[in-house]
Amino acid sequence: MKDKDSSLATGFRDLDRADISKMMQCLDGLQSLACFQNYKDRTLDLLTGSMEASALDVACGLGDDVVRLKQKFGQAIGLDASAELVAEAIRRHQGEGCEFCCADAKSLPFAAEEFDAVRVDRSLQHIQDPIAVVREMTRVSRKGGVILCAEPDWGTFFIGEESTAMTRAIKDRWIQSFQNPWIGRNLFGMMKAAGIGDLSIETHLLLTTGFAASDLVFDLTKTAEKVETEMGTVAGVSAWLDGYKKSEAIAGVTLIICYGTKV
Repeated sequence: MKDKDSSLATGFRDLDRADISKMMQCLDGLQSLACFQNYKDRTLDLLTGSMEASALDVACGLGDDVVRLKQKFGQAIGLDASAELVAEAIRRHQGEGCEFCCADAKSLPFAAEEFDAVRVDRSLQHIQDPIAVVREMTRVSRKGGVILCAEPDWGTFFIGEESTAMTRAIKDRWIQSFQNPWIGRNLFGMMKAAGIGDLSIETHLLLTTGFAASDLVFDLTKTAEKVETEMGTVAGVSAWLDGYKKSEAIAGVTLIICYGTKV
């Protein structure tokens, strides 16, 4: 049996092969960071709702955002391709009035124009053929319904360390790990092509300080290990990690929120 994939960028791409405990630990940790709380608050504010309306969270993970959607919508459904994440979401949120299901985001198991609001958060970066997901989100949205995508643009990723060859190698290796590293800057065009109008864009900086937070979000230790394996630079990687841990350990990326309404 092959070892489970413990890399965040590739693990979220194929959760059936991933170290699911590490993925869950990451998702839980992100919920505690102020920069993540701030942009999530904004995405939920942009989804106008009522107790007569319904909302869908695509690739919902552990379901925390679905619970928050339920506070402003009469019906809130979370969908994810990972059976393990859906099972954990159901276990955690029993009695909250939410619904969860396991399905492929590229083939949503819902009728056309079923939801008043549809969102996806940091998942298109991992999914092959993200435009198919956006088209499905548009299909199941009612006319005039809000459709929102929030994704990082990894072309803006930085590590707050001296710009040495090792820093650049680790940064570039992390970016290359993603299925769609430029998805943030592509959201506007994708959503327009899918039939979404009145589009608006906002940017939010996801900034981490301190090694624990930076490693949690950007998987720097695992990425450095990959550089070590690929380049054979054992001493250089170890020295870089030691130096980074002793620094302010700042790292960040721009997250782009793009939202509009179904025409």
